[in-house]
Amino acid sequence: MSVSMKEKELAAVGISVAAGCKPCTAYHVSGARKAGATDAEITKSVNDAHRLRTSATELMREHGLGQSRSGEQVGGVQNTDRVQELLAVGVAFAVNCTSSLKQHLKAAETVGITAEDTAEIVTLARFIKGMAASHVEKLVEVFDVKTPEGDSDPSAAHAEPEKPVSRCGC
Repeated sequence: MSVSMKEKELAAVGISVAAGCKPCTAYHVSGARKAGATDAEITKSVNDAHRLRTSATELMREHGLGQSRSGEQVGGVQNTDRVQELLAVGVAFAVNCTSSLKQHLKAAETVGITAEDTAEIVTLARFIKGMAASHVEKLVEVFDVKTPEGDSDPSAAHAEPEKPVSRCGC
């Protein structure tokens, strides 16, 4: 089964929210509506993304304080479905939460998400994550913030993300 445009746009809404990309969020909310998503479905995507991002942040706070939980679920996956897991995989990737990503990759398999579907969502998440970062980098450039001499440009170490079919127009 391939990812439908509605599923992809709902996942992209959540990924955009979690990555902190306002232009991407606006673009994908519009795209989700055009793909037939209801306001309730869009709201659920936004809320799920917020919950997952908050959970990932809490895990890192605990890790930083030396209070890491081992073996616990991230974000409490219960009664999951295909759209929720597509979104969760993308959000976990966008916020760099390996614990959550592992959990949701396993859960994705249980709701029939194929490796190809997962790859499509990860490609989308990589693109949105890159767009969010580019907005921050452009803002720093506007304020003429310079990195100390001798520091390499961290973005130079990473290849330009491949643009998926869904382009944000950011």
